[in-house]
Amino acid sequence: MARKKSKDTKIDWSQVSPAIIDLLKDPAVSLPRYGQVVDQKTDQSVMYDPYRITEKLQATIIKFFSEAPQTQHGQDIWLTVLKYRQGGASTCAEFAAFPKVAWTPGYDHVCIADNRERAKYLHNRLHHLYTFWPDEVKPPKVPQAERNQMTFDAKVGGKIRVLSAEQGAVGIGQSPSSMHASECPFWPNMDEALGLITPSMINRDRGLMLWESTPAPADAPSVDAWRQLYEDGKRGQGRWRSVFFPFWDGKLCSRPWDKSWTPDNEELKLLERYGSQGLQLCNLAFRRYILETVPEFRRAPDMFGVYYPFDDTTCWMSSANAVFGEHVLAKHLKAHLVEWSGPYMEYEQPEAGAQYVIGVDPSGHAARDHASFQVLKVWVGEWTQVACFASHIDPLSFTKELQRIGLKYNNAKLAIESNGVGQGVITTLRQMGYPEIIYEKPYKPGITSTSQSKDRMLASLQDALMDELRLNDLDTLSQLQTYGHDKRIEETAVSVQLRNSVGKGRRERHHWDKVSALQMAVEGARQWMPRRYKPEAPKDLKVIRFSDYTYDQVKEYKAAQKDLSPNKTSFGRKASRKSSKIRYKSIRK
Repeated sequence: MARKKSKDTKIDWSQVSPAIIDLLKDPAVSLPRYGQVVDQKTDQSVMYDPYRITEKLQATIIKFFSEAPQTQHGQDIWLTVLKYRQGGASTCAEFAAFPKVAWTPGYDHVCIADNRERAKYLHNRLHHLYTFWPDEVKPPKVPQAERNQMTFDAKVGGKIRVLSAEQGAVGIGQSPSSMHASECPFWPNMDEALGLITPSMINRDRGLMLWESTPAPADAPSVDAWRQLYEDGKRGQGRWRSVFFPFWDGKLCSRPWDKSWTPDNEELKLLERYGSQGLQLCNLAFRRYILETVPEFRRAPDMFGVYYPFDDTTCWMSSANAVFGEHVLAKHLKAHLVEWSGPYMEYEQPEAGAQYVIGVDPSGHAARDHASFQVLKVWVGEWTQVACFASHIDPLSFTKELQRIGLKYNNAKLAIESNGVGQGVITTLRQMGYPEIIYEKPYKPGITSTSQSKDRMLASLQDALMDELRLNDLDTLSQLQTYGHDKRIEETAVSVQLRNSVGKGRRERHHWDKVSALQMAVEGARQWMPRRYKPEAPKDLKVIRFSDYTYDQVKEYKAAQKDLSPNKTSFGRKASRKSSKIRYKSIRK
C-alpha cells in the first residue's frame, strides 16, 4: 500500500511580500490572529487576547513592542512597568518579542529573569506559543534541540535567549536588539546588572528595553534599585519612561461583593480615595478574599498593597536605608495627595493675612542636580505645603521664578542654603530688591549647612512630618520614602569627573531635591517665622464675613439693608428687618 504524501507546508519566505512580513512581525497584528496561550483562569489553550485578563496592562506592552515611542533624539524609549500580581506581564513581554525576532534576520532578544526556574518557565511558555502557531505561517527554526534559546532560520529571523540574574556579570558582552527584565527587585544585584547592560544598548537607536515587576518588600535584595529606576522613568530621565497599573486593572483581581456585606472604615476610605480611578466593591471583595486566604497578608495587611498596589507611592515599604520610617510618614501615606506635574505646581492660592516661608535648594550652571523650592503656609501648629518647584534650570531663571512666587505669597520669607551656588541666588535677589530674605546672622544672609546643622535640620523635618507639617505633593512624599541623607552620600561633581562614574555606595545627584528644599523650609518655619495663630471663624452670628460669600450674595444682602434706613415707617422697618433676616439666613446656609 502506497504511503500518503504529507502536505508540504513550508513557505519560501524570500518570495513573500515585505508588506506581509511587516504585518507578521507586528505583535499587535499577528499575536491576536495566530497566537495561543494557556488561560490563567481556566488552564485551557485559547487564542491570545491582550484584554482577556487585563484592562490596559498587556495591551500597553504589546503596543510598546509594536510601535515604541521615541525620545527627542529619535531613540526608542526604555520602559519600566510597575504592576500587580497575576497580570501576565512577563509572559506578554516574551510573546510581544516573538514576532519581531521570528521575522527580522539578525534580531537578538534577551530575557533575564530573577532566577533560573522563572527563566525556564517563561521559555517554556514561548515554546508553547511556537508549537501552536499555524503551520501555514510558522517561521522556520534551525534543526536542533534548544533549551535556553530559540533560534530561527538566519534568512528569516533571529534568536531569543533567556538568562538568569543569578549568573555573575549578567548582561556583560551582550548587544541585544531588545531586552526584557523580569521581577527586577528580586535580582541579587540589579544595580550592577543595569550598569553592565546599559552601555551595550545606549547607542542602539532602535534598541528596546522593558523592565517589569511588582513592588517588593523592604528586604528584597534590589528593591531600592528597582524603585529608583522606576522613579527615573517617571521623571523622564534619559531614555527611561515609567508606567503604573493598579491592581484593579486585572480582571482576575475581583470577586462578587455579597449584598449583606457593609464596607468597613478602611474600605470606605479606599473607595473615597481610589473610586474615581476605577476601584470598585468587587476589587475590595478580592482584597478581603486575599487577606482571609493568605496567612502572610492576614498577619501584615499592608503587604496586600505591595503586591496588589493602589498607587505607585504607598506600595513601597520603608527600606532599611530610609531615613524617614513608615511611622514618620504614616499620616501622609493615608492622605489624598496630588500627582506631580512639574516644574511648578500650586496647591493653594495665597491667603490674605497668612504668612509664608520658602525653602530653597539652588543649583549652579554646571550642576547635575535640580534647583527646587518649597512654599509653606505657617500658622502655629499647622504648616501646609502650598506650592513647590523642581527643575534643571539656570540660576538666573530660577531666581526670577523664586522672586515671582515669593512676592505672590505675601512677600514670603526665603530660607536659602547659602553654601556654594546659594550665594549667587542670594546676591541676585538682593540686587532685585527682594524684601524678605532670612539672615542667619547680622550681615550674613542665607542659612549655612554644616555637619551639625544638617543633622539638626533632618531631625526638625522628622518632627514636622509627624506633627504640624501637611503635604500636598505626591512626588515629595515619594522622595521622602527613599531619602538616604542627601548631603552625606551624594557624589561630588569632581569625583564623578575624575572617575567618569558614580562610586559604589554613593548616589547620583538630583534624586532628593525637593527634600533638601523642604528641610530649609522647615528650618525657616521653626527658627525665623513669627508665632501667628490661625484665625478662627467668628462665633457671633451677627458678624458676617463677606469673604465667605459670592459677589452676588453680598449685593443681595446689602440691598436688603437699605430697607432699614431711619426714614422708613415702623411697619416698613419691621417688614424689612424680617426680610433681611430671611435673606441673611439664606446666605448663611
